[in-house]
Amino acid sequence: MLCFLFTSLSQVAQEKETDNAQNTSKFIEGVNPFLSYVSIGAASVSGGLEHTTRYAGQLYTGLQLDFEKILGWEGFRGKISMINRHGKGLSNEVGSVFEPLNLVGGQSTFLYDLSVEKDFGDKFSWKAGRTTSVDDFSVSKLYFYSLNNTVNGVIRALLLDGLTTTFPFATWGTRLKYRPTTEHQLQLGVYQLSKTVFDETRHGLDFSFRDTDDLSVFFQYDWLGKIMGYKSRVYVGANQVFGNLTTLDVSDTSSYFLRLYGHIDLDWNENLNSFLTFAYSPHGEIAKVPYQSSFGLNWKGPFNARDEDRILFFATVGTFSDEWVALQGYDSLSAEVVLELGYRFQITDYLVLQPAIQYDITPGGLGTIDNAFIPGVWLEANF
Repeated sequence: MLCFLFTSLSQVAQEKETDNAQNTSKFIEGVNPFLSYVSIGAASVSGGLEHTTRYAGQLYTGLQLDFEKILGWEGFRGKISMINRHGKGLSNEVGSVFEPLNLVGGQSTFLYDLSVEKDFGDKFSWKAGRTTSVDDFSVSKLYFYSLNNTVNGVIRALLLDGLTTTFPFATWGTRLKYRPTTEHQLQLGVYQLSKTVFDETRHGLDFSFRDTDDLSVFFQYDWLGKIMGYKSRVYVGANQVFGNLTTLDVSDTSSYFLRLYGHIDLDWNENLNSFLTFAYSPHGEIAKVPYQSSFGLNWKGPFNARDEDRILFFATVGTFSDEWVALQGYDSLSAEVVLELGYRFQITDYLVLQPAIQYDITPGGLGTIDNAFIPGVWLEANF
């Protein structure tokens, strides 16, 4: 009897140990860590206000979580991440509105993603938590190759208003995505916009809701199909903000803001892509840059021996609102135009080197600052 009892207990212990091992295996299987480091060095060598060199870097790391594998929650996934940004930009030295180093903004350490997403079949997706609107709205993978912040990550005019957020300024938000067919997609997002969201000293850890918070609402429609036989993506969207909004003239406020935006890209072949964007707001009392349009070319594998390299070109024009011009004491301001040409060396699967040349025409729209010539280099490592 004792022998039988000991044998049974041993089997139970072994089964429990096996179950624990399997659970551990599932947990590890559903957790995918990621790590990325990006740095940009650039110099204003002619034109602008001052000739100098700047460096900025960004460490982005976190965990992608598959809760279906971890806990058996069908269709659930999540993300936890943090960002550290350091270094300085060149916009003050150039006298420009657009920053030549896109890694500038929030030079500190932040908690970023703390979100969960649920798929309901293959048509609906719901996301909520600490995130930003530009994870889902006004974004394209074709934007992420520019050293200048005119378009990298998002159409920049949306961020110049201070009424939406991106890396590294996360906020509470929720997004519903509906894709009835493979060609059509609709998204609706609602995001908290607190008065402290851009406070670097809070490091993304201020989870509070306050009566003074504003509300930022996004709606976007995407169409994926063919134009003239070429694979294409078109999206149009609107960002509406409700609350007590500070105008460019800080002595005044407004309760409503609207910005419209859009994008079209074409795949001319499997290696050559182009895109065109626009952003427009009729509210010049808030929008310093009411209109922006960007054009980009992305040519992958320009040489047979370098089939993963890319030649990249970007051009952006931004105009200034009458209200902003008046506040500066000018009769008028010209548009600011930024051109960028780069070559992306894909050294390995995880290492990239991208030298580029930027040319800023009429920095700040003043017409009194010489056009700026800004060579730079991007170094990126992903693991």
